[in-house]
Amino acid sequence: MNSDRAIRLRRLAHTLTERFDPGLRRHGGIEAEWSGSAHSWTFVWTDGPTVAQVQTTCQQSDPQASRGLRYVRTFSEDAVALGAIRLMVHPATNTSRRTVLRPTDVEQLLRDEPFPVPRTNRERALVYAVVYEIHDAHHRNQARAEEICEFINQYGLAVLLRRCGAELSPVEVLTAHYAASHAHPAWRYQLSPMDADVLFRAVREDPRASVEQITAALALLPGLPAEFTEGGDELRARLETSSQR
Repeated sequence: MNSDRAIRLRRLAHTLTERFDPGLRRHGGIEAEWSGSAHSWTFVWTDGPTVAQVQTTCQQSDPQASRGLRYVRTFSEDAVALGAIRLMVHPATNTSRRTVLRPTDVEQLLRDEPFPVPRTNRERALVYAVVYEIHDAHHRNQARAEEICEFINQYGLAVLLRRCGAELSPVEVLTAHYAASHAHPAWRYQLSPMDADVLFRAVREDPRASVEQITAALALLPGLPAEFTEGGDELRARLETSSQR
């Protein structure tokens, strides 16, 4: 191991950590690791910038020291959960078959995304819920990629949606209630809601529909054809009767 190169690479790793921060130091930053068996140096980091970003910056900053340097980017449990959720909700292919998650698919999805973080409050809540459930099930503060994929493959996302306090749209409120009885597994796994007209009819035909469900059905009316107007009048009457009890 060349001591001069070791000093330069460790200095470069520190410089890159400072340059690419925010949040990179949360996982320890970029580390320069020497492998005696492979006789090579590797820059290792979690989440943060992509391999292409780090490699380009290294070659521009110190091309001599970074010659032959290897790059290994790993992903935190939160990033893996986020990638798995996105793959499940927005499958890469439009097929009728349910997506089956694998850690390699999640890594592929995140490969070109720097600093993977939730884009919405829903994503943030679901990531927390997935990781929490696995921690709780295994009685440890760690969730491996295989466990995250296995959990979502087995239970889907719908079971977590209300549990994590995410706000549901009217069509989601109704799908969450009627999906099982209407054989709609796409909701359980992919959070794909049922058609609005099917849901409206389900509420109208359900004598035990709650105030929340009737209200949600009425919220769908503006997007439904005129033929549903009569059903809307009927549901408003039911809602008024319920409020007088």
